[in-house]
Amino acid sequence: MAALILGVAAALPCTAAEPALVDLATRHEGENLTASLRLVDGLSAERLEEIESGIETVLEYRIQVTRRRVGLPDEVLVRRRVECIVRRDALARQYTLTRRVDGELVERRVATEADGMLSFLTRIDGMPIARGVDLPAGVELEVRARCDLGLQWRFYLIPWRMTTGWARASVPAAPVTGAPEGERGHGD
Repeated sequence: MAALILGVAAALPCTAAEPALVDLATRHEGENLTASLRLVDGLSAERLEEIESGIETVLEYRIQVTRRRVGLPDEVLVRRRVECIVRRDALARQYTLTRRVDGELVERRVATEADGMLSFLTRIDGMPIARGVDLPAGVELEVRARCDLGLQWRFYLIPWRMTTGWARASVPAAPVTGAPEGERGHGD
């Protein structure tokens, strides 16, 4: 029995660190709530080799705004699916980078350097995720995010979906905009 357990453990791939989302932060920019995050240890050497060989690679980030409720499951107010897609053209020696939010194209560009491609896949900076007016005021809100890294094959037979754990950050209170001078009360 112990030999079987050791054999199974030896067959599993060893990684230095588990993929994770870090630096999740939210802030209000104008009337939008934006989120920024970074993926670490999410692209293995095998995955980078696939990218370099021209295989289209997709990282899917799921971002949710939730209302915290004591004693009950959190209520999901907003769901966003952000797809970061890369395809390498070996002849032109460039990467085509595409970003979609909920299936709609929001960004497409070309990069010639691997660093630019890696940054595009592993960083989201200031992505609008909700309009501030659509979020309830006076309640505790939280943003949570996770990344789907695609399939990994276990024992060359079983497809296993690789995902990060949920990263969480509280939503800061929306800035209070003052009333115009003509609308203020006489007691101010």
